[in-house]
Formats: sequence, C-alpha cells, structure tokens
Amino acid sequence: GKPKGVLFEHSNCVVTAMWTKKYLNITEDSKYATYASFGFDANMGDLCSALTSGAALVIVPEEIRLDLDAINDYFANHGVTHVLLTTQVAYQFATIYKEHPTLKVLTTGGEKLASLEPPSYQLYNLYGPTETTLYATGKIVEHKETNIPIGLSNTTAPCMIVSKYGKRLPVGAAGELIITGKQVSRGYLNRPD
Repeated sequence: GKPKGVLFEHSNCVVTAMWTKKYLNITEDSKYATYASFGFDANMGDLCSALTSGAALVIVPEEIRLDLDAINDYFANHGVTHVLLTTQVAYQFATIYKEHPTLKVLTTGGEKLASLEPPSYQLYNLYGPTETTLYATGKIVEHKETNIPIGLSNTTAPCMIVSKYGKRLPVGAAGELIITGKQVSRGYLNRPD
C-alpha cells in the first residue's frame, strides 16, 4: 500500500519513551537491541526508549536478522537485556530459547501472538498502531493462554471500547477500540481530512 505519513511530534515520542522506560524497566545498566529496520516505527521506539534511559543501544546486523542461532549468540555476546522482535521472530525465539544468559525482557507486537509457554525472561505482548506512537496496550505473558490478549491500556494512551454510535460499552462488550491521549499523533502528512 501507499504509506500514510503519520505526523509524530517530539512530545509523542517523549511520552512513549518515558512510559516504555518505566513499563519495561529500562535503566542505564540495560543493553537494548534494536532489531527493527530504520524506516519502521518500532525503530523510533527502540532508539528513544534506550537513549532517554541512558541504556546502551546494540544494533542487530542486517545479515543475521533471520538467523535465530546467530541472533541468540549476538544477544549473549553483547549482553543484550531488552529487545523488541517482530511477532513471528519473537514467537520462534521464545519457543526455541526458553532461557538466555543476558536477556531480561523480550517484547513483541504488530500481529496476534500465538499461544506459547512463557520463557524464563519476561515476554510482553504490546499493541498499538503507528498513529499512537507505537504502544497503546501491553500485557506480560505469564502463563500459556489459548488467546493472548493485547493487555491493558498504558497510562499515556487511555483506551475505550465504543459502539457504532460512539457510546462507551461495558467490559466484555464487542465494539470499536478508541485510543486517546498524549501518544496519539496529530494526523497524516498532506491529508488534513
């Protein structure tokens, strides 16, 4: 498709980075691997979250991105503690490498996460469209679930479920997800509508 050109402002990125730092416990002692391609919104999240936390940023080389054994070794050799992987890669990684000598937090998002036994490190299922500056909800996967939910809304992107008439619905009702708050971008490039 044609890229939409989401208009982020610095404040959107700052709010996301501060929430991510707290939620995933990223500190100056962390080593955060950036796996996402430079043009992908997740890369912005990796960069901002790591650098505003004082963490070291470890850039995963392009040539090993689809080689799980190489990624596993790379993480261990560089002392990686935090990483966001695409859903399919994260699922395979967490299934094959249930234990890791340095990894503390593996996050994923973008697609539905299939059921799996959680690894020894923390596994977070995150959700949020690009328009919300990445993550609007999150859930730590603590046990095997048939249907892993997207979790609860974070403190800077309150979510609600509404009817087709825009009225809030009670818990458990089906409707449309509305995301609000400081993480929501101001619109699309050259699309004032």
